[in-house]
Amino acid sequence: MLEVVHEYLDKVLGQYTQGEYFSDLKEAKDTYFSLTGKLDEDKEEFESRMNSFNDWYIFQYRQKDGSKVIEEYIRNHELEEDLSQALLNVNHSLYEFHKTSFRKQIILKDILHDEKITLKKDHPNISLVEGDVFTGRVIKYKGEYYLLRGVCTLPQSVKSILKKQSKKVRKLNSFEEELRFLLQLEALKTKAMHYSHIDPTKIFIF
Repeated sequence: MLEVVHEYLDKVLGQYTQGEYFSDLKEAKDTYFSLTGKLDEDKEEFESRMNSFNDWYIFQYRQKDGSKVIEEYIRNHELEEDLSQALLNVNHSLYEFHKTSFRKQIILKDILHDEKITLKKDHPNISLVEGDVFTGRVIKYKGEYYLLRGVCTLPQSVKSILKKQSKKVRKLNSFEEELRFLLQLEALKTKAMHYSHIDPTKIFIF
């Protein structure tokens, strides 16, 4: 089923990155990288950062009329109700790869929302190891959970700092503050990469 979701996301990108939407895309990129920091194309994590941008552009970027790209796409196309609701309710959060269960299922801890999420049994490899912390987006489709492509891994040495700050953000009960926090984490990760000689705990300060 993850293939179905990615197929539609690729269709959305195909439509909203060219023609009349190209200037919007350029503006979105400028906004995103001003918020999260610029990364050279030759960097190892550039592809994952572009995947994170694509997810942000589809699900959270506000177009000039105030609507999100995914909202406009769903309005203009006939999608099944389950898929529409899944695409409109993607969970962007700070996660920890908690463990792999005895059933060989990946269990994530949603640190920001204090929940546990079990990915679908045959979920593709997510290229992370137990204990890794990262920002990303999980989609629930037909009762099963899937991790989307845009993942930003964070230093394990700052995990306790992130958990403490997540509690503060959670108490605000604000989607806007959550997004600001999650994009800030991407920006701090970029800074930590640029200043790799500095202890990440000296960089991830809130």
